[in-house]
Amino acid sequence: MLVLGLLLILGAGVITAGALLDAGETATVEVLGQTLTTTAAGVFVIGALTMLVFLVGVWALMASMTRGRRKRVERKQARNRHRDSVKSLEEERETLRLENERLAEQLKSRQGATAGAGAAGGAAAAGGMSRDDYSTDRTMHDRDGDGVDDSTEGHRTDRVIDHDTDLRSDEATTTSRSREI
Repeated sequence: MLVLGLLLILGAGVITAGALLDAGETATVEVLGQTLTTTAAGVFVIGALTMLVFLVGVWALMASMTRGRRKRVERKQARNRHRDSVKSLEEERETLRLENERLAEQLKSRQGATAGAGAAGGAAAAGGMSRDDYSTDRTMHDRDGDGVDDSTEGHRTDRVIDHDTDLRSDEATTTSRSREI
């Protein structure tokens, strides 16, 4: 291809040189109702310029078609990405809605169990239920393992033990024992 292209360029150069050097005859050309008097070399140059303008037009047409195709592909890809994004957001929304419903049901069942446990706990407390019995009670919800039902934990005042306090002095001992939340 390289050799063919070089041969075509060389051939066009030889023809142009021949047309410009040998074309001394006068010629009359009529274009769009206008009559021009020129030489054969002038006709050749006008033809070459016309061909150049034509090739620039073809190049501009091809460039705009390529750009248009590229823009259409980019828009299609953006539309597909947007559709996939919306689809994933809708799936996540549905998953979160189902999780929310599940947690609401779980909360309702725990509140029902806590209300039932409150009545049973009051009866058990009247029957002398100890703190160790609370840890084996199935209706009590103690997630943090402090032996206090989490549903009533916010309403109680528990003592806080400060493990960082040096207990060598009596003052430190009384201070750590009197700290309350």
